[in-house]
Amino acid sequence: MSGEVSTRAVGRLMPVGVFCLVAAAQLWLVAVAGTDVPFHDQWDAEGRGLYPAMRDGTASVTDLFRAHNEHRIAWTQGLNRLLFSLNGQWDPLVQLALGALLHAAGAALLAAQLAVGSSARVRWLLGSAVGLLSLPLAGWHNALWGFQSQVYFAVLFSVGSFGLLAASSGFTTRALFGWLLAGAALLAMGPGFLVPVVLAGGWLLRRREGGSCWSGLLPLAVLVLAAWLLHLRVPEHAALQAGSVGRFVSALGRLLAWPHTAQPWAALVLNVPVAVALGGRLVGRRKPAAGEDFVLMLAAWALLIALAAAWTRGGGAEFAAGVPSRYADFMVLLPLANLWCVLTLAATRRVRVLAATWSAFLFIGWLGLSVEVMRGVVLPRARDREAPVRLLQEFQRTGDVGVFAGQPRLLVPHPDLESVRVVLADPRLQGGLPPSLQVERRSGPLSRGVRWLTGR
Repeated sequence: MSGEVSTRAVGRLMPVGVFCLVAAAQLWLVAVAGTDVPFHDQWDAEGRGLYPAMRDGTASVTDLFRAHNEHRIAWTQGLNRLLFSLNGQWDPLVQLALGALLHAAGAALLAAQLAVGSSARVRWLLGSAVGLLSLPLAGWHNALWGFQSQVYFAVLFSVGSFGLLAASSGFTTRALFGWLLAGAALLAMGPGFLVPVVLAGGWLLRRREGGSCWSGLLPLAVLVLAAWLLHLRVPEHAALQAGSVGRFVSALGRLLAWPHTAQPWAALVLNVPVAVALGGRLVGRRKPAAGEDFVLMLAAWALLIALAAAWTRGGGAEFAAGVPSRYADFMVLLPLANLWCVLTLAATRRVRVLAATWSAFLFIGWLGLSVEVMRGVVLPRARDREAPVRLLQEFQRTGDVGVFAGQPRLLVPHPDLESVRVVLADPRLQGGLPPSLQVERRSGPLSRGVRWLTGR
């Protein structure tokens, strides 16, 4: 009885601990390195599109579902509308603070789902791993760019859908919520289009083993059709495609080797546990462990995202230098799925030694990547956090693009500074610009609250 109570207590407390750890770490990063200067796509999607339309009354509900590049980001658009309405002005720092909570919620949900059916000791190990690998250093781009709440929405809805549907048989209330979350993922961002593919694969695997119900085919077919209709191509991005087998394989290897992104060969080592688990299921040598269907869905989703990213972006300069940090919050799912397999399926002493070695290899990669980001991004930014603000204020005052000449890429708010100029001069945004760009005005209530929270 005491063991059962202990396991239940861990099941309740561990996800809470993960949430607190990730939220505190990301809010700290926002405090030391974040600013209210919009970055890249924000100037076009928000500054030139969304907020002026809200001010002149032309924004409509259908605008939420319009494509942004290859994505549908309805939840991010809706959230940004809500924040602008409540705050009375545009403030990326408010977006960053809320993004920290969304990221923490996704990490907590992931930890809770991975821990299903595990012992108290394994739950704590999995929770610790989720907490560490979800710290915002590796995914600093998403943590410091207010427009990236779409990533966190995609993870939340997809993980929730996998968790509910992996444990459901038949058309139950639980399954209904799972299908609804899968539908919500389609409107989060591009990776959501891959969720129905994963669910179809999971359905086929369970059907092969006699565990799937035919009633799941109808909602699955609807989701696949919806994903196909919502998906779109952007001809302007064709130049970013891999273009050759070599570039595709190189980019894919880097993604699958996360966090050892500089050594694509590491993908072969890091993904052995999932391959063994899936192989054992396919040849019918063992029955699935509790929670295994969810883990395989998680791994399959991360793999499909890596394949899509390697093909559509593998020819760009970013992948020649490594894996862009904005992919980290998706790629982290794959080593976590592999870790679950390591902790759950290691039965003999010899296998446990190999499992410990594998885990150490993963941790070393994560630690090295985190140190690299701390040295190359966080500490320099923390030493002069207001540099982007000063440069943009000078550009706002003079209109001289030479202000940004020779500056690091992260200090230039947009590749086309004309977009920035148009937003700053738009009369519809008078009084609605970020606080640092209208210092003579009183900040909105959410802006004041976030600055108090982060000690700004």
